[in-house]
Amino acid sequence: MAFKLVHAKYDRESERAYVELRDEDDDGGEILAVTIFSFRTTARLSKQQIEQDIVRKALHILKRAAAST
Repeated sequence: MAFKLVHAKYDRESERAYVELRDEDDDGGEILAVTIFSFRTTARLSKQQIEQDIVRKALHILKRAAAST
């Protein structure tokens, strides 16, 4: 599977990150993987740096979820 990044958003007020990944299924359908998690940092990061960091953390979360099943 080769998921494609669709959205990576961060809300500073709620300190929540939202990452959406999609891929096509073998039967012509669509696979959607979404992670929503708390994200706090003390560093002053640019919007691009925050996006890269939340995508990295989302992929780590999804790998842990897959390993736990």
